[in-house]
Amino acid sequence: MPREPLDSSHPAPAPAPCPAVAPEPPGSPPVYPDTPSPIRGLAVLAGLAALLLWLGTRGDTGEDGMIGRLGRIEVTARLDECPDPFPSLGAYRYTYVLKYRVLQIHRPDPAGLYPLRAGDDIFVGHYKPWLPRAAIRDADWGDRPLGGRLDRFVPGDTHRLALDYELADLAPSGVLDFCYPPGSNRFFAVWANPAGD
Repeated sequence: MPREPLDSSHPAPAPAPCPAVAPEPPGSPPVYPDTPSPIRGLAVLAGLAALLLWLGTRGDTGEDGMIGRLGRIEVTARLDECPDPFPSLGAYRYTYVLKYRVLQIHRPDPAGLYPLRAGDDIFVGHYKPWLPRAAIRDADWGDRPLGGRLDRFVPGDTHRLALDYELADLAPSGVLDFCYPPGSNRFFAVWANPAGD
């Protein structure tokens, strides 16, 4: 079917003008949509998830102003064995030896006498273990720093420990040591803090 020739004498109709939008009166509050956009909602949820993940992985390392400068060795270790309760011996103040598994070495022995590695078993004497570490100082120990933030011993818990060797010489009174093998990797806890979750 043949097309009719365009008539150039009649111009094409002009497009209809857009309806005019009345300007908002000055001082009127802006108008927002009734609900947030999906992108904004997803961004808020992602931010909350990231915050919860960060809070969940942020644990107490056990570090403080004392633990880094006391003793000759500093480790983070997991308590493997602990009696419940500790022996009741009346007024007798003793140091009790507990078994730990080393997780991390923060300060190795400067003399090289005890080269510890992660995974090693160590045996740590705690003075008056039935008390919170902040309450164990007495006249037998003297004015030297002794203590920490640890308030109870629970198998499986992780502790950051400032240790010294010569356990028998450092313990203010008798040592109760039922750990085997005798004589290997024995330390005295000068400072003990909870570490981990």
